[in-house]
Amino acid sequence: MLRLPKRAGRLASAFLLCAFTAWALSLPMLQALGVFEEKAVAGLYALAASALISLYGLISRRLRFLAPLLLASALALAAALLPASLPARATAFWRALASGAPVKTAFLIYLDALLPLVILLIALFARMLMEGEPAFALPLLSAPLVMMWFAGAREGISAYFPAVLCLPLMYLYTNSPSGEEPLARAPRSLAFGALAIALALALLASSLTPAYRKTQPQLERMADTIRRRVEDLFFFTATRTMFSLSSQGYQPMGEKSLGGRPDISTRPVMNVQSSERVYLRGTALDTYTGHRWYDSLSSQRHGWNSLRYAALRAELFNEDLPGDQRVESRKASVTMLGDMPSTLFVPQRLRQLDLGPDMVAYFNASSEVFITRDLANGDHYSFLYEPYVAGEARTDALAARLLANGAPPLPELPAEYTALPAHLKSDGIVANLARDIAGGLSDPYSQALALQRYLKSHYAYSIEVPPAPEKIDFAVHFLFDVQRGYCTYFATAMTVLARSLNLPARYVEGFLAQPEGAPGVTLTGMNAHAWTEVYIAGLGWVVFDATAPRDGEDPDSGDQPPPPQLPSPSPSPTPSPSPEPDEQPSPQPQDAPTPTPPPSGQPSPAPTPRADDAPERREPPRPFPWWLLLLLALMSLFLIRARAAQPARRERALTRPEDILTLYWQAILEARRALGQAMSPQETPLGYAGRLAGEAPGLEAIAAAYSAWAFGKVSPEQALVQEARAQYAQAWRKLSPWRRALLWLGRGLRSLTQPFYEKCKLPQP
Repeated sequence: MLRLPKRAGRLASAFLLCAFTAWALSLPMLQALGVFEEKAVAGLYALAASALISLYGLISRRLRFLAPLLLASALALAAALLPASLPARATAFWRALASGAPVKTAFLIYLDALLPLVILLIALFARMLMEGEPAFALPLLSAPLVMMWFAGAREGISAYFPAVLCLPLMYLYTNSPSGEEPLARAPRSLAFGALAIALALALLASSLTPAYRKTQPQLERMADTIRRRVEDLFFFTATRTMFSLSSQGYQPMGEKSLGGRPDISTRPVMNVQSSERVYLRGTALDTYTGHRWYDSLSSQRHGWNSLRYAALRAELFNEDLPGDQRVESRKASVTMLGDMPSTLFVPQRLRQLDLGPDMVAYFNASSEVFITRDLANGDHYSFLYEPYVAGEARTDALAARLLANGAPPLPELPAEYTALPAHLKSDGIVANLARDIAGGLSDPYSQALALQRYLKSHYAYSIEVPPAPEKIDFAVHFLFDVQRGYCTYFATAMTVLARSLNLPARYVEGFLAQPEGAPGVTLTGMNAHAWTEVYIAGLGWVVFDATAPRDGEDPDSGDQPPPPQLPSPSPSPTPSPSPEPDEQPSPQPQDAPTPTPPPSGQPSPAPTPRADDAPERREPPRPFPWWLLLLLALMSLFLIRARAAQPARRERALTRPEDILTLYWQAILEARRALGQAMSPQETPLGYAGRLAGEAPGLEAIAAAYSAWAFGKVSPEQALVQEARAQYAQAWRKLSPWRRALLWLGRGLRSLTQPFYEKCKLPQP
């Protein structure tokens, strides 16, 4: 007979706690969505959801699997057969999202159908916390509150009070024996203590929250820096502008086509510190239309230092290629001399990247590196890289050694790197030219190198070129018609010819830095450049610069001698192991004497009780007066809120003179009401001021200014604002001490019942 009340009490406690927790967690969500007035409806849904969950717990374990099946079937039938039902409207919400509607707008439109579903999910979450591991219940309960705070529900701090009360209740429930009613039979001191602490914390947080925005500039800047850093590291999804040679005047025909006479910029872009020439790639483009290039692989972005994408970064930047006999790493640094897009100009074989304190690097599938903002004048970064440029002695020698050792198979690469437009046939003039140039060469590196040398020697560099025709392929126009051009002509032709031989190739735009013996060089638009990268099995992406030299330039001026062979270091002697210290046995503790057991079969003699062995009766300790803590918290709350509600304090949050005048007009009415001179509902401000002309000279001018603002939107003069402040001070001085205390108390009570975000708002006239 006693089992039923205990079980009923526990079920009732679980039902109430689950409903209260679900309702408390929904309040910040409603606050963030701007529909806080639906809190009462959310409470009813929370009770219904908790009742469903409790009824599910009463079903036999053998039949519990039928409940979700029946519920899902009922929802599916209602969504399909009843267009106006809640499941049908929830289904319409998902269709709206699929069509591209904003999430928040769609949620508000279908709020009546989505709110019960969301409350049910929150109730399930709350019930799982109640029945789960107690050590994880409180952190998991706090996690949604923190998420909602960062999601934007920061104005109504009172919306978090019920969730704060859930914390001690959840603690009592999860730490009570399963056979007892947790909220009814918990120790009274523990229950009152937990509730008192929760209420004290909530009230203290409310009392310490200022009634107007007040920040320390240094701390605010530090908080903004931390917030921006976190967003850059984990939540960077903003759109960005990619670098293009068109920004330096190399694409005068715009989006229509490459080519045309360029108007090259001479504005300084960056200063590069490097010991040798370096190709600073900005954008790698993979798709050729016949007139221009664009990128189709860089839709996703990954953090440069992300451990999750470390393997992808190693693959895209060829960190493991070549396997041996690698070129020694070089170091270079870049200092920006002007504003540029977010692209970091770095070589493809990037090995280490050191950025400024406010720069967070990302990369994409095109191995483009960029940060979360545009580059600005003064930005500085440095990097280590391995140079692999075709035609240089060290790269040619490495490719020959790889070929002699047996070329590895080509890895699987995106099909875009070998694709050509449909009008460039496999038996067309471009493909035939590529095969004629390659001749009998069979290895990819030699074929690509032959293409590069052919373009360098058979075509001329010139910026005096006619506009590219619209009906002829740009590469065909360069190779067979004009036969002269600048870097974009040569890079396009090199990439198209390489793909005609089925070599993976991509078109790259960036800058070419050539220090020519100096420690650094300043780059302008004259140093902007385009080239081709061809993927060589076992070697990775290699730079092929097919642009012909300008007049007077040495076509092999960029070739670097192979690095000197350093002698192999002699093996270091193996250090002899240090002698181990003498092992000494650790002292063993002496065994404690064991009492001799009585003979087998004989009971142990019971000690004879003595009168002086009776337990001493002590008075139970008095419980801590938690009510005193609550009383002190309430008193401090009233005092702080009442002080913050004074006109002089509220004035700090206002800037417009009309708002300050309205504030002091209301304060004057409050003070005069306390003096027994209240304004009647039938009176106008001017009539009320005329009635008190003898008591308060000067009040008529304030009433006239207030009426002019309230009914004509005429801003008052600063002198009238000063007069309103003086009129309020005069009325305040006439109040007796106990009337002042009542006015303070009333303001404190109103500040508690008023939402936080409305504390500094004034009623509209």
